[in-house]
Amino acid sequence: MGEIIKVYNEAVESEKYHMDIMKQYFDLVKMKVDEAYDLQKDKIERIAEMFGRCMENGGVVQLFGVNHGEEFVNELNYRAGGIAPFHGLKLKELILKEMIRQEDIDSGKIYEDVSVADRFEEIYELDDRDMYCLVSFYGNEPLLLEIAKRVKERGQKLVGVVNKKSYDAHDGRLLQYCDEWLDMCAEEPDTALCLEGVKVGQLSSTVSNCIAQMLTSEIYAWFEKQGKRAPVLLSANIKGADVHNDSLTDPYGRRIR
Repeated sequence: MGEIIKVYNEAVESEKYHMDIMKQYFDLVKMKVDEAYDLQKDKIERIAEMFGRCMENGGVVQLFGVNHGEEFVNELNYRAGGIAPFHGLKLKELILKEMIRQEDIDSGKIYEDVSVADRFEEIYELDDRDMYCLVSFYGNEPLLLEIAKRVKERGQKLVGVVNKKSYDAHDGRLLQYCDEWLDMCAEEPDTALCLEGVKVGQLSSTVSNCIAQMLTSEIYAWFEKQGKRAPVLLSANIKGADVHNDSLTDPYGRRIR
């Protein structure tokens, strides 16, 4: 009986330990999201207005993310409850057109190849009315900087999203091209917890995805303040969603999606 009780107590302690780990991470995420909001509320409002004015003028906000920065892009690009005039510059589309190889993405070499910027310009219908939002943890990849340089040469607006502590530690250069920028608010390196000497978990993607949704909400509010209906996409599960969504995207032709 004593052995059974011992095993039971160990199981209870183990479950409590893991619950505590989950709570630690949850509390840390909440703190970082609060920090992102408190420190960048005004910036988010300004950027939302920039995006809104671009869209109001017939422009599209072109998005490009490096590695995990693609998660930020996916939060904004064509999803239910989102704002329609966003468009992601996707490396996978270059793979489908056999312009690049999957192994170059997997190895990270693709981000050193500035000619990929030419490929994007070949396959996408980009417009002078567009503006750009570039997302990178470090903000120092040659392809990213090439896109940023071209955007500024054309006189278009550019927003950067970086992890500022990592950007500073790794000689980031993206922000010198940006009109506005946002911080993922993670540490450098991006690890959330230290458990028995092992660093585990990350924060930057979770926090930046929340920032993306703050932008979505604020863009909606901006349109409403202008007395205009925000171009919000509906879920495909809702009756009439296809007709509604097409009415928002058709005026852009192939420029969206």
